[in-house]
Amino acid sequence: MSNDMYIKDKSKEQILADLYGTAEPGSEVHEQQKMAILVRCTQDLEAQIRGLTSAMEEANAGNKRLNGKLLFLNLILTLATVVGAAATLLATLRALRVI
Repeated sequence: MSNDMYIKDKSKEQILADLYGTAEPGSEVHEQQKMAILVRCTQDLEAQIRGLTSAMEEANAGNKRLNGKLLFLNLILTLATVVGAAATLLATLRALRVI
């Protein structure tokens, strides 16, 4: 008989059902089932963290592209503001007949 027959190829839910239904607290099987639950939960958390890390890296790459586009648009807006201010100044000076 294999030592892992109580946990092999079983989901957390199945192990929990066995843990509460058949295992005697303090027995080797009971301890094995408790540790299997902990390991499987840890594996699930690890998988979720990896997925979150991947999503954050993708979002970061998208933010870098957006930052580049915003910088370009800010430069264009600055140039347009300078041209508009120069045109306004020129029109004002002409209206005052300074030029």
